[in-house]
Amino acid sequence: MRVAQQLLSAGGVVVRRDRHGTRVLVLHHAETDEWRLPKGKLKKGETAAQAAIREVREEAGLDAELGRYLGVAHYFYLNPSGSGVISKFVYFFEMDPGEARVELEPTFDDAEWLPPAAAVERLDWDNEREMVLRAVEWR
Repeated sequence: MRVAQQLLSAGGVVVRRDRHGTRVLVLHHAETDEWRLPKGKLKKGETAAQAAIREVREEAGLDAELGRYLGVAHYFYLNPSGSGVISKFVYFFEMDPGEARVELEPTFDDAEWLPPAAAVERLDWDNEREMVLRAVEWR
């Protein structure tokens, strides 16, 4: 397996804890028809924490407060150009949205605040499910 490129990304498990209980934000990506957590690539000179805050703001319109570091997901996928694979590291943080309302960027067409078990069921990627479980301390 030839690694053609390495990417660094960061994202948030946005958890709202209030009188309605614990709920996790999941986003629906319109083009890929996937439910996922807000995340994206680090920009030059940006830390993983800064990128997570920025990505949650850009994708969900939330100025969420950074919480604890949850870990890193590492995976490979085929390079769309057809040469080798891409190695991707995604650093996840728990984040608190406060009372703000979600305002999606056009890439996403739906967002839901779900109880943790429902969020785990809804998400399309195992590594993101694991981060939700870490955020809500089910272990």
